[in-house]
Amino acid sequence: MVDLSSGRCPICGATDDDFARNGGHRGQFARLSTYSAIVARLQWDAMGIDLEPDARAWPQLPPERRERLTTLLASFCIAEEAVAEHLEPFAGATDDTLLAWVLFLQRRDEDRHAQLFHRIAGEVLGLPGDTPAARRGAARAYVPEPLLELFEQTLPSLAAELAAGEVDLQQAISLYHMQLEGVVFTAGQRALLAELEDGTLPGILDGVTRVDRDERWHIGLGLRHLSRARPSPEQIDQLLADAETVVEVWGDVVPAATKHYAVTMCHRRLSVGGLLQRSAASRPAQR
Repeated sequence: MVDLSSGRCPICGATDDDFARNGGHRGQFARLSTYSAIVARLQWDAMGIDLEPDARAWPQLPPERRERLTTLLASFCIAEEAVAEHLEPFAGATDDTLLAWVLFLQRRDEDRHAQLFHRIAGEVLGLPGDTPAARRGAARAYVPEPLLELFEQTLPSLAAELAAGEVDLQQAISLYHMQLEGVVFTAGQRALLAELEDGTLPGILDGVTRVDRDERWHIGLGLRHLSRARPSPEQIDQLLADAETVVEVWGDVVPAATKHYAVTMCHRRLSVGGLLQRSAASRPAQR
């Protein structure tokens, strides 16, 4: 059970003061000026995760389980590299130097996540390749085609449009933080953690748990920005409709109930941000 008696978040170390607005009133989101401290409390070393027990246990897993895990882990190998690379133009799309700094901190997280999944691909899954790029090439064979399209075509196109000034930061965050991280990654990480909860692969479990914790503040940052940008009702409706669609990139490797959870969480986050009441869509579709 989580102990909240200290008044400090056991995950990121944040206190009530981190969420205080002018005059000391509590707000919904941490002030940007506190993110450096919050992120510092979450730092970890991707090279420090011990994967040797996982490498020994991997060949003993039932073939069906290895197949599911290979699809999930190979997909994150591709996806984390993509989000790390294509986050770069986000900082240049804002005049807020503090927001740009926090986006830089996020990109540093994403680089670390990519490094972890590259290690898993090589050291546990045994995918061929002497470089991360070579291992990504090998990983692609195990990744659902819709997921490849999302991270190798849709995301790069958006990043290029953002860099060229053809879309604004609000549109980019809607896709990157709320759909890719908030729906696709939420569904995939939840499926992974369910597969790993028996502790058979302790290093991967440790790493994915840490990645999941990082992603929480990333999604929170995106929601913070959208809550201040105040998208139109039509834009919120489109985001919710896209959430229903984008979660399906996982195919059958992620259970339907887990996909529904991820979409429901998207609705809940928008509600917390005061955005859902601006939308005609108030409930996720029943599955």
